Amino acid sequence: MERVEIKEDVDYFIHAASNTHPFVYSQRPIETILTNTLGTYRTLEFAFEHHCQRYVFLSSVEVYGNPSGNLQAFAENDGGYIDCNTLRAGYPEGKRAGEALCRAYASEKGMDYVTARLARCYGPGLLEGDTKALSQFLKNGLAGENIVLKSNGMQHYSYLYAADAVDAILFLTGHGQSGEAYNIKGKDSDVTLLQLAGMAAKLAGTQVVHQNHVTEPEAAGYSKAVKAVLDGRKTEKLGWLAQTSLAEGMEKIFLIHSVDN
Repeated sequence: MERVEIKEDVDYFIHAASNTHPFVYSQRPIETILTNTLGTYRTLEFAFEHHCQRYVFLSSVEVYGNPSGNLQAFAENDGGYIDCNTLRAGYPEGKRAGEALCRAYASEKGMDYVTARLARCYGPGLLEGDTKALSQFLKNGLAGENIVLKSNGMQHYSYLYAADAVDAILFLTGHGQSGEAYNIKGKDSDVTLLQLAGMAAKLAGTQVVHQNHVTEPEAAGYSKAVKAVLDGRKTEKLGWLAQTSLAEGMEKIFLIHSVDN
């Protein structure tokens, strides 16, 4: 790969690089960890050396792990359990380490930064090989196939439409408080996997079918979190609101696909 040399100072640096789907977590665990640790270190060094005014680290709902007790939604100062002795742990633990690196650079070198903790993102630009559940639901639905659910579907998650994600990141770049983390979630976008599968099936005019067979690489990459709902009030108080509900976002994807075809 050709190295790009940048000698000029930069105003803003947004670190968004990472593997973000289950199969890659289990098949490329080293790369997953290093992108979020060594990659974050290198980009922080670049930002510091180029007198960057603000560094933005894209983190994830996954840093919270599994909630304890009766916690209904993760606020920014909450935390849960992550089993670090699994293949997929490289992603959430890497993101946690990345956040800690940002804090270290702020302390030692005066780096101005904000952290955006994104809910599960979706949109028209999803990669063909993406193995996240919603991506697979959309892939099945857009192909006119039944929606395959490989669990009981009781996992409860927050989602975020791609356009809202971009809008939130740019908003935090200009308005976030230095050193703070902010949850980013969609409008009316907290649902179970079963509800999500039903929404995709309704749009596709197909059915939800349950499949018990899961391959070992798939199982190794799946999230063990049964509840990963974000509390978005801190970001809303700052002045940002998501514009796209989950129902609207999924309808947009099906509409865009129908126009393209």
